Amino acid sequence: MTEVREKGKIYLHFYLFEKEGKTVAEARFLYRQTYDAIRRRIEEGIYGPSSLLPTEGALCREFHVSAITVKKALALLTEEGLVRRVPGKGTIVLPVPAGSLAGERPAPAAASRIGLVLEHVSTPFGLEMLYRLDQEAEEAGLKLDIRFSYSDQKKESQEIDFLLREGVRGLLIMPCRGEHYNTAILRLVVNGFPIVLLDKKLEGLCLPSVRTENREGAARLTRYLAEKGCRRIAMITSAERGTTSLQEREQGFFGALREANLEPFAVVRVSGGELLRNLPSAHAIETLSAWLAGEGKQADGIVCLEYGFVPALFAAMRACGRSLGGSLRVCCFDEDYLAPQGPLLTHVKQDEAAIAHEAMALLRRELETGMVTEEECRVPGRFVEAAE
Repeated sequence: MTEVREKGKIYLHFYLFEKEGKTVAEARFLYRQTYDAIRRRIEEGIYGPSSLLPTEGALCREFHVSAITVKKALALLTEEGLVRRVPGKGTIVLPVPAGSLAGERPAPAAASRIGLVLEHVSTPFGLEMLYRLDQEAEEAGLKLDIRFSYSDQKKESQEIDFLLREGVRGLLIMPCRGEHYNTAILRLVVNGFPIVLLDKKLEGLCLPSVRTENREGAARLTRYLAEKGCRRIAMITSAERGTTSLQEREQGFFGALREANLEPFAVVRVSGGELLRNLPSAHAIETLSAWLAGEGKQADGIVCLEYGFVPALFAAMRACGRSLGGSLRVCCFDEDYLAPQGPLLTHVKQDEAAIAHEAMALLRRELETGMVTEEECRVPGRFVEAAE
């Protein structure tokens, strides 16, 4: 087996850290302790109606917690109608609602806000999930604030910080792929902020995630090619390491080949940048064209682990005079159902509606209990065979 890569190697480093010697489990309750302390002072009249709370920095120093912990505590107080945050002025204490001094907590606001940070969306994957998440939020009395990172980890951090400043109660995040884990997400973990990951899992972090049964999906596509008589089956995937969903798909690919007593023919790694709009990059086309013109001439089956690589592969095939069918079969994850010709390839369609439903259910549970879980939910994909 040969492995083809673009220039540059990317290594994944796992980061875990603790806050001031506290474990993640202990830190999860910091925001609740901070919230309880401030609320008690409001109810006892220490912070009277119309007065300003101490600044966020002062609260951080007093309670020995991070800014994100204070922001979450203030967000809960705002939701309960105990304070109002005024940009440029501070946090104003409101009159205590009736019954509050007796220990009864006001009902949550009818439309609380949660944040959604997506790496990208497209018709093959993401667009339906986005719509379904918004619908699920509306049905639960929540308002969804949507931001995009466009596969830029720095922008991902900026969008997370923006949503926190806006006072969202929880976050749904489709993490960027990258060499390192995003420290903005790590801070959320340490501070016990309600968060659910979409489409990916970050190994080593205690975070809930919802994603497709990637290993079985890739195995099903590989078995399909073997059943159709393919014996030189190649895999096209990303040059960027560390994405759990792709790692799981690779495992499914190699496992199915072993079951069929076949050796992997080639692993071709290309840049994932073209995934944003399903537009092939010149470098990706060049990489695949060079492979198809060389060793790839012998390939009779190809599994693309993401649909985003398919346009580049098609362009490379045209450049090399190769076509679908006959001596070459191609399959992939997802397909472009809105393309004029409709889906062309046998593929595994990810169940975006189910992913949205499970993710929203997990986040709502965290919001209701005040505890971040470590639950993983894997949603089966649907195998769709293209017409011969």
